[in-house]
Amino acid sequence: MLMQAESGGLTVPTAETNFSADDVEDGVEVISTPQEPCVGMVFATADAAKKYYNSYARHAGFSIRIDTSRESKRTEEKTKYIYVCQRAGVNKKEKVAADGPIIEKKIVRERRRDYVERTRCPARMIVRRTPHGQWEVVHFEKGHNHDRVKKFSLTKYLNSHRNIPPEEKEFIRFLHGCNITSTRAFQIMADLYGGIDNCPYTEGDVKNLRVKYQAEYKCKDMKMTLDYFSELQKEDPDFYYSCTLDEEDRVENLFWVDSAARKSYELYGDCISFDATYLTNAYNMPFAPFIGIDRNGITIQLGCGFLRNEKTESYVWLFSEFKKAMGGRDPLNIITDQDLAMKAAIGLVFRTSTHRNCRWHIMENARKVLGPFLNGKEELSEDFKNCVSFSFSPDEFESKWQAMLDKHDINGDKRFEHLYEMRKCWVPAYFMQRFFPFLQTTARSEGFNAVLKRYVNPKNSIYNFVQQYKKIQQRIFSKQDLHEAVTVTKKLSRRALWPKNIQSHCCQVGWAIQLHLWSAEILADDGIEVLGESLQAHEISSNGKHIVRYSRICTSFNKIIVPHMGDDEGYSIVSKHVAAMQAELNELRKRKASNVAPGPQSEQVGQSSGGAVPNKSKKPRKKATTEDTNGPEGGDLEIRDPPIIKRQGRQREKRYKTGLDLVPPKPKPCKYCTSTEHTTAKCPTKPPRKRTQQFADMAIKLV
Repeated sequence: MLMQAESGGLTVPTAETNFSADDVEDGVEVISTPQEPCVGMVFATADAAKKYYNSYARHAGFSIRIDTSRESKRTEEKTKYIYVCQRAGVNKKEKVAADGPIIEKKIVRERRRDYVERTRCPARMIVRRTPHGQWEVVHFEKGHNHDRVKKFSLTKYLNSHRNIPPEEKEFIRFLHGCNITSTRAFQIMADLYGGIDNCPYTEGDVKNLRVKYQAEYKCKDMKMTLDYFSELQKEDPDFYYSCTLDEEDRVENLFWVDSAARKSYELYGDCISFDATYLTNAYNMPFAPFIGIDRNGITIQLGCGFLRNEKTESYVWLFSEFKKAMGGRDPLNIITDQDLAMKAAIGLVFRTSTHRNCRWHIMENARKVLGPFLNGKEELSEDFKNCVSFSFSPDEFESKWQAMLDKHDINGDKRFEHLYEMRKCWVPAYFMQRFFPFLQTTARSEGFNAVLKRYVNPKNSIYNFVQQYKKIQQRIFSKQDLHEAVTVTKKLSRRALWPKNIQSHCCQVGWAIQLHLWSAEILADDGIEVLGESLQAHEISSNGKHIVRYSRICTSFNKIIVPHMGDDEGYSIVSKHVAAMQAELNELRKRKASNVAPGPQSEQVGQSSGGAVPNKSKKPRKKATTEDTNGPEGGDLEIRDPPIIKRQGRQREKRYKTGLDLVPPKPKPCKYCTSTEHTTAKCPTKPPRKRTQQFADMAIKLV
């Protein structure tokens, strides 16, 4: 009589299920043991038969494989399968005598030092296809001639039990496309299974699957990318791409730009930032994006390319293709780093553009050279900073620079001469008449590259990179729509510094989001109109009062002293009053400090008509512990989250200043005498090495 088996291969555990020793580990039910296969069992498909036998093998502690199969010559379909134990048969390249014992394998792969020893295990199950299209068990052998895995939790590491289901493979492919590492993808899948112990495969299986996906693009990556570009060009006629090939017909340079970026360039082509970055693809080709800024201050993409190298010829080709895609229009301003190949290519292609170098890179390189020299010279550092950052015209910079050199007697210093020779490409005073919105460095490009590297993997293909690049573009469009919605639905605060006509114009052109960057709150006394509107003092925040008062004092002070700075008498009068004001403010600071009593009670001072009286009703609260929360009164205690600490970067008070201020790092003390005047290698009290002393003694003896 034929017995119909469940195609799923596993029985559902119920309360009436009888458990054996293998089904329970440490008192916890693992899963019910499936019924032992027997001759006459019928399955709908061969895969169902294999799945059932594999499930039985896991509970029995062994792994299976397909030994042989038979195919019908007439229908060319499989008619028979033989599923055997993994240790059935003998190892390859092993000579075994007819009736002799099994010899240990002699030849193994050098890459893998371990292997599964085959012992001619007789365990097997044979299924054959019936005339009705079903699969019937015609032979079953239960016995083994080797030890099996007794612990159920270890059987998942056997080969036949480490399969990844097809739907999970597609989900892992999706995670791979989102640039999620194999380790994180395995953790996600393990969490879905309820823990790593329940996951039927290992982290290595996920890594191997990812390598398999990466191998799909091998030798056809660029072809797939160009075919994808051709499809995009059919859908969008304004999509533009171009590439060059080398002598072996391999892609050497690649450039593309979509229609949205070309339209954005017409509006925001006044200033672009350009920089190249590595570690974005498997070919280590530098990625070179063109970055712009829209009216909302959002970083936008204006095209990008891949280059084989960073030579002048490559940049000339890239800039020429960019110019061609943008209708032959040069960007008004462009900012890059100090790369000489970029500079030469910009001079050849963008002839009408104003080229500016990244100030941060220049100052960082200068800090490495000038840092030790400026160590301890605070006055020279301040003069240098004032000359670079607070000069508003080339003439003013020239005069301040020469005054700095004369004051500190550093005329002829090669380090300062080098900075002065390239002043026209990085000093802000030479770009006051050019449009560089919030840009003195290539931080926009660096930031975009940092975001990009969170989307792509350096081992992935160019085709995968293009897909991720498209996602970043969609993210930028979403941000632009959000800012457009804010501009349409919200109005600017009535306390803004700008007049109503300017505010209304900015709202019409969509600049309301950026208007606050140039705005400040106005502090007005009662009865005074500011910009045609009356403002009350209580409407201004304390921070706004501080800002406006500081601005007013500085403006008024400048108006008073600037006309009298040319003569000595006026300068002496101003200096006398400044010294008197400083002394008076110091007395005020001391008087305020003396009014605050030290100790814990200073935090509990209350205001009353009679003066400051300690608030005795408020007692210091005792720190709660775990026992307090579980006690009888623990239900009334509100558990709150700890304060959120900024993790990015160092704390502000402990952080070194950037290279823009030319502040050198703190010198390391000598290990022998703890002096900062010299290094450990040049310490005069350093004891000589033993072998050096021996050689010196030998030389003295020879003499």
